[in-house]
Amino acid sequence: MKWLSKLRINRKIFGMILVALLFLASVLGSIIWDSLTNMMTEELEKRGTSIANNIAALSSDYILTDDQFSIHLLISQAQKSNEDVRYILIINSKNGLVGDTFSGNLPKGILSAHTLGGANHQKVATLTSDEGNIHDILVPIEGGDVGFVRVGMEEKQAKAFIFTKIGELVWATLLVCIGTAGIAYYVTHFITKPINNLVAVATGISAGNLSIRAKVTSDDEVGKLAHAFNDMADNLISSGTEVEMLLRKLQEKERLRDTLILKLLTAQEDERKRISRELHDETSQALTSLMVTMRVLANEAKDAEQQELLHTSREVAASILREIRDLAVELRPPILDDMGLIPAIKKYIQKFEEKHEIVVDLFAPADDIVIDSLTAVALYRILQESLTNVVKHTAATRIEITMGTTDHCIQLTIHDNGHGIQPEDFERARQQNRIGIYGMKERAELLGGSFFVKTTNVGGTELRVSIPLNLEKGVQ
Repeated sequence: MKWLSKLRINRKIFGMILVALLFLASVLGSIIWDSLTNMMTEELEKRGTSIANNIAALSSDYILTDDQFSIHLLISQAQKSNEDVRYILIINSKNGLVGDTFSGNLPKGILSAHTLGGANHQKVATLTSDEGNIHDILVPIEGGDVGFVRVGMEEKQAKAFIFTKIGELVWATLLVCIGTAGIAYYVTHFITKPINNLVAVATGISAGNLSIRAKVTSDDEVGKLAHAFNDMADNLISSGTEVEMLLRKLQEKERLRDTLILKLLTAQEDERKRISRELHDETSQALTSLMVTMRVLANEAKDAEQQELLHTSREVAASILREIRDLAVELRPPILDDMGLIPAIKKYIQKFEEKHEIVVDLFAPADDIVIDSLTAVALYRILQESLTNVVKHTAATRIEITMGTTDHCIQLTIHDNGHGIQPEDFERARQQNRIGIYGMKERAELLGGSFFVKTTNVGGTELRVSIPLNLEKGVQ
């Protein structure tokens, strides 16, 4: 019934009125048909009884004197005078047929179909034949001592009359329905016209045309609704300027926020670079000098105990030097600035495999991709955070990384074979203030890109990042 819900309200009202009219016409037609049929039956039985009584009064002497000619003449004239009479039978007291109006043989079983002393003791019986129902009226002659008369009244003529009247009634009903339908259509159109006007006004307002107004044509509920629509449009216009100002302020704040975050990330990377350089240059050189000094002192030591102590201290310093160098590379790998993104990723993957014993397959161009430093740093940090999450939160044994350019964008896809990520994991991370995924998403969107993470059909988690290559990325 979906089509019904799509109809306009005036058509629904018109349809309901039309259906009600047709239903009423059907009920009235059925009642009239039953009434006419009952009247026809009663009239046929009355006329048949009158004809049978008349024949019974005139045929008594003919039966007693066995005057077959007079009997035949009597019943033949009675049948010709009444079109509804199908047959007339005169039967004597011994149930012998004295006279009939059939031109040939009697229909089989007609004599026993209605008898005075049989099971059908009623005066009138309805017999079923190929020609339709026949009302058989039985009247005794002199109380049955002489015999009885049976007159069969058929419904053909009466039903033809009823059909004619019903046809006239149908045409009259159709004319009334057509006239009523026209009136109903006009009434529904008159009622729903202001509603349609309100629909047009609401559609225009929702489309942003606040100058449109509803036409008020009455003081009823529809008129009050039209007033309410007009007041709503006036309020929207009065508040439109304020909303636009708030929207502009919000957009300006969003742009300022993005600029500040981008500058913050740039400052963070610059600070990482500075600290990495200081650790690599100054601290590493100081530790190297300390190790050389301890080796010289160990060679000049006076006893074995001092020499062993200096060798042990030198090993500790060497371990600290290695950790500082790893930390400097972790903070800002020099290879990222010197050789580009792809070599830096390959170097990071090599150390990641050695440290965590997880197989990483990298599919990337053989030559480095020419991109700006902000995009390179963002992709490198996203890859770092993603691989760290794989170690922390999944049981993956293999990671597949794909990087390439397409449609003026650089795309990075990271797929592991772990147990996957579920929607409740995001909510748990938010509640625990773990912002790793949100940080990666922020980095991508600040550069005009997109970030998606989902559980794949084959299992594991897939992270997909796409960043445009033709956008100015702001502060370098």
